[in-house]
Amino acid sequence: MLRGVSFGRIGFLLTAFLFPGLIGTFAGYSIPAPVVDAMHQSAALDAVLAAQNTPAEAAAIANLPNAVDEDTAAIVTNGTGPLPARIAAARDNMWVEVVQQARNSAYNVRAMVITMTILGAIFGVAMLGARDKV
Repeated sequence: MLRGVSFGRIGFLLTAFLFPGLIGTFAGYSIPAPVVDAMHQSAALDAVLAAQNTPAEAAAIANLPNAVDEDTAAIVTNGTGPLPARIAAARDNMWVEVVQQARNSAYNVRAMVITMTILGAIFGVAMLGARDKV
């Protein structure tokens, strides 16, 4: 080993850069998930409204349980009002659920940041505490 360079200090330096990078990577994947989900659900609801004939409309409605949340699909499939009003109510319900999903994702990202920060601090302290034998 080179004089004046310790593995503990190198480990601490790596920890200082790698943990925030890992946190950002994981957060980058989880934060947009509710928005992407909303886009797919909105497209499925739009497909019902855009159907040009009764068979296409029936097929789009039959696909809703696969494309949107269960209760959002139920508003359209089990509703009794005009179809545009049921779609509007389903879309409102969808946005309420998307906001809740976004809040849950934000909470999970915060919990991950706190956990990774504590683990990074413990690892950094352990690395700084390691003694070199030269």
